[in-house]
Amino acid sequence: MQFFVNSHLHYQISSPATILCSLSCVRTPGQLVFDESLTTSRQGFRTDLSVGPEENRFTKLEISEPGELTVQYQATASTQVSLQPISDVKIEDSPTLHASVIPYLFPSRYAPADRMRAAANDLFGHINGQLNQALAVEDWLYSHLNYQVGASNEQTWALDTLEHRAGVCRDFAHLGIAFCRALTIPARYVTAYAFQLQPQDFHAVFEVFVNGTWYLIDGTRIAPLNGMIRIAMGRDASDAAVATLFGGVEGMGISVETMLSADENDVFTPITREDLRSWGKVLAMG
Repeated sequence: MQFFVNSHLHYQISSPATILCSLSCVRTPGQLVFDESLTTSRQGFRTDLSVGPEENRFTKLEISEPGELTVQYQATASTQVSLQPISDVKIEDSPTLHASVIPYLFPSRYAPADRMRAAANDLFGHINGQLNQALAVEDWLYSHLNYQVGASNEQTWALDTLEHRAGVCRDFAHLGIAFCRALTIPARYVTAYAFQLQPQDFHAVFEVFVNGTWYLIDGTRIAPLNGMIRIAMGRDASDAAVATLFGGVEGMGISVETMLSADENDVFTPITREDLRSWGKVLAMG
């Protein structure tokens, strides 16, 4: 499918500031990005960066004069998803791991897996097979957490979410990642534009690596799984935050639009976890 994305970040600059933003869609074998632009409402020093093993695309903006600033990103992205029968995924855990996924087993700033082994084993240790465990984690997140705007902030980590049982998509993802890593399932954080997400916003999900494939997991279930356009991937939000601010800068709001491209002729049919379960399949993004 082809999607058009359009996002704005609004800031008030009071003194020299640096903004490190991650708005640009990442390029993968199954996600092509074209007709894109990133513009700012005023002059500043700009550096485009490719960061980390996933080659996330960051833009560093250095602004010296006070005033308002808007950052706008637009792009068309072509995405692919693959559906695989659950019966084709080996129940036995893989005895070896790709070297590239090892970092996604380690504890991280917002996903302290080493402190959650007991809870993860109590809740999911009896389930046979890593893919089944990851799907059970998603079910648990959906059933036991309340999606509640304002229940968390940029300092909230998985242990806070486990205690308070409330948060937004970022918090669902961090807790799910921590559970999975505690079960020795590699898990990575993903920021995304999400088609049919209401209200429109940036979205956070995660992926688990089982038998050579990254499978998509979203404990919020508030957007179709086949409507995700990846922005960035990492250990947690510290690697893939939409914006990180330094100096005299204050966020004043965001706006996001994700829609079908005008050149897309196919009808979009949303795929949910309930659909996949009825089909006996799992979904991976390209």
